[in-house]
Amino acid sequence: MMSEVILVSTLSSSEIPQELRDEKKEDDSWSNLREELLSLMLSRVYFSDYPRFRATCVSWQRASPPLELTPHYPKYQSPCLLLHGLRRAIEFFNPTYNIPYKTDISELSHITVYSFNHGWLLMGSGDGHHTFFLDPFTKVKIEIPNIPSNITFSKICFTSSPTSLDCMVIGFTIILGDLRVGIIKRGEEKWTIEDFRSSQFWLRFHLSDCNPILHNGWYYCLDTAGNLGVLKPESVRDSWHIYPQRLPWKLRDTLRQCFIVESNEDILSVFVYCGRDRRVCVYKLDFSKMVWERIEDLGNRTLYISNTTSFSTNSTIRGMGNKIFFPKFNGKDGVFYSLAS
Repeated sequence: MMSEVILVSTLSSSEIPQELRDEKKEDDSWSNLREELLSLMLSRVYFSDYPRFRATCVSWQRASPPLELTPHYPKYQSPCLLLHGLRRAIEFFNPTYNIPYKTDISELSHITVYSFNHGWLLMGSGDGHHTFFLDPFTKVKIEIPNIPSNITFSKICFTSSPTSLDCMVIGFTIILGDLRVGIIKRGEEKWTIEDFRSSQFWLRFHLSDCNPILHNGWYYCLDTAGNLGVLKPESVRDSWHIYPQRLPWKLRDTLRQCFIVESNEDILSVFVYCGRDRRVCVYKLDFSKMVWERIEDLGNRTLYISNTTSFSTNSTIRGMGNKIFFPKFNGKDGVFYSLAS
């Protein structure tokens, strides 16, 4: 199927420098395009089309070095969702172009994908103790010191690219309502394990399937009932707080999935309900009350949500705003929810 994809540039005329638009050329061959124009086209190429771009002709190849030699090339600038891991393969989906992409990864045998962010996969072995980063496109692998053998985390995420000096990996698990957190920073040789007690000892907090998010130094996470948990990892031990949420009674028993995502300076949650009241609802966190307030419109924002990562973009493509994309398919089309309709 991928061999049928045609390389399409999404550049608008306003993005092409005036001197290039006005320039009269005797030879209008594609191979004679100016390097500045090729760079603009390349910035919009979906990563699976990068090899096709390079194979077009010699001049296009010169303008696009191999991916492994261009670590700063924005090959992840187009939002991409991780669909699922298959045997020795991982499949991604680009909602913008409605294109799936599969990459073979030999390391996938008995491996769990914890998180996909900043163009990197955070993966772990079957026993949950050996973890590592993997760039699924260049196959570059970065090892992480093993998690202690007596510790098991239900969720593991990271703050930035593992090549960044400030990269930090954080694991979470709930034990009888209290939170256990493991932290390891780049350059460290062992994990730091901390237990955080909750003052709401009567409230049992069960982490939802989605990963926590980092916002202004605090981690925010959801439980399976939509309640909010907040933690400042490097603060005092009593910095773990649970904020119960009051959902409408008729919806409480029909909540099937919930996701949390940072969007500009806001924190949003997406609740998926099943049953006769099947619906998708979006909420914005009111920081003054620490409660979810429902919103009916996202404006030009687009949400991409999944268990491994969720993120938000300000859409510049007509028809993409005010939508939520899920890592699911209906036939050959990606599944999304439009708040406008």
